[in-house]
Amino acid sequence: MENILITGADGQLGSELRTLLDKRGDCRCFYTDFGQLDITDAGAVEDFISGHSITKIINCAAYNDVDGAEADSAPAIRINVTGPMNLAEAAARHGIYLIHISTDFVFNGERRTPYHESDRPDPLSEYGRTKLAGELAVKRSGCLSIIIRTSWLYSPLGKKNFVRTMIRLGEEEDFVNVVSDQTGSPTYARDLAEAILHILPQLDGTPRYGEVFHYSDEGSCSRAEFADKIMKLRRLECEVVPVPTSSYPTPARRPVCAVLDKSLIRTVFGVKVPLWERSLSKAIRLF
Repeated sequence: MENILITGADGQLGSELRTLLDKRGDCRCFYTDFGQLDITDAGAVEDFISGHSITKIINCAAYNDVDGAEADSAPAIRINVTGPMNLAEAAARHGIYLIHISTDFVFNGERRTPYHESDRPDPLSEYGRTKLAGELAVKRSGCLSIIIRTSWLYSPLGKKNFVRTMIRLGEEEDFVNVVSDQTGSPTYARDLAEAILHILPQLDGTPRYGEVFHYSDEGSCSRAEFADKIMKLRRLECEVVPVPTSSYPTPARRPVCAVLDKSLIRTVFGVKVPLWERSLSKAIRLF
């Protein structure tokens, strides 16, 4: 029986993985967040993996305060770089697979066609730079691993995300200003969790060392279009007013267009990628 360590288990993706894995009886799962395992402590990571005979790791832990990282990058470096490095080096010592989750923020968003895994990263923010450094740490460790970049993640199990914020504003306000010149692919965390669990048993067949794959729901939209769809699905009488990013300056620069190409993950692992509108329609009822 597999002994799977899921880090960042209290976050959106970790919570969705827990929901799916708890329905299965073919593996033993160890769900940890900072209170159960500090991944920035190399000794604690080694002790946990050894003590629980871990056979695979899914690292969902991340410091996601994009603007906060601009003011103080230290927490982002610890969680997004040191943490993955510790997990990867322990995985290398024990010969076990690591699935590490990364982000579209490793790209600058200047191109207007979807990004392939082979495209050169060029992050605009400290958050993006730390996530890219985390990817490089996993690759340098030499551990069995894949890296999955995703984008615009949301889940009804998440305490804070774009969908939840729009629903709250839609219930409280007559109109809401939303940027219309940032384009991406909204991704239901349940879809990504299902993709990971589809991939997991296939890893034993082929050794992979830091290979990168992209996963987001299919299609793309602007933030304003995303918000408008949320309002309509919830039947909220709140007008979405499209505005330029310049109207809402933030400490961290966001990629203007960071749509991810999913053809590789489809071809290699046979992963199915649903349309973002269809997934949002299913998820919205659970908020």
